Amino acid sequence: MITITNDQIATIENNREWCENIHFNDFLLALIRVDPKYLLWQYGIKEQMCERVFAYELYHQWRIVAEKYQYENLIINGEIRKDGSIYRENINIVYPDLILHEQQNNMNQQILACEIKTMRAVESRGGSSKVKKDLIKLDNYIEDLNYQICVFIQIKDNIDISQKVIKYLKTKKNEFVNLSKIYYIIKEDDYISYESLENLLA
Repeated sequence: MITITNDQIATIENNREWCENIHFNDFLLALIRVDPKYLLWQYGIKEQMCERVFAYELYHQWRIVAEKYQYENLIINGEIRKDGSIYRENINIVYPDLILHEQQNNMNQQILACEIKTMRAVESRGGSSKVKKDLIKLDNYIEDLNYQICVFIQIKDNIDISQKVIKYLKTKKNEFVNLSKIYYIIKEDDYISYESLENLLA
């Protein structure tokens, strides 16, 4: 996996104009800027609440980056759940945690969709299946809603568990269509690691 440390933020910004996918680069920049305190949770707090708190801060950091680079006709949304939206019509009550797109009511410029899971959820009973379910959702966003790129974020890492998940996903590889457009990202306190499913499951 490719690793970016917190002290490489300036390099990421300086190399932005040469990136193959500027919006993905900006997303990584926002992600690495999420403070480690948003990766922690108290015992007993539900996984969904932990993910939501993290998602709010990532949304905030992503907005800062978007405003700095003056995205034209693009907006960042979180947990799109309004009746009648393209998500309800096309993917039966499945909603991304965060998205970058033109508008909620059309399918123009569908840039990036994101799903988030805590390490607690990943290592729980049936965790590998939960990860696969989210990755299938992302695959569907690309197939049905024309998203250019999708990312799955795992908050925190456990090498043994992550290897177990990857081993499981390799057995399900044929269930995915857009392996090169889906990225698996691990967010730690002082770095992020990422790789496309195409390379990760090779």
